[in-house]
Amino acid sequence: MTTYFTIADFILIIPMALAGALFVGALPCKTEFRHNLFRLIGALVGVGVAVLLVEGLPALV
Repeated sequence: MTTYFTIADFILIIPMALAGALFVGALPCKTEFRHNLFRLIGALVGVGVAVLLVEGLPALV
């Protein structure tokens, strides 16, 4: 069964990216570069979790 993304599926990606950036960006570090790198990594992890969630929920139902 192939499913395609709809516009409603993308509504979850931005909040998850923001949550990941805030969560991982809160880690203490000494340099601004590392702080921004942590934010970027957190945003990418958040987007990955959102995509897995959107793709995985129909399979569970």
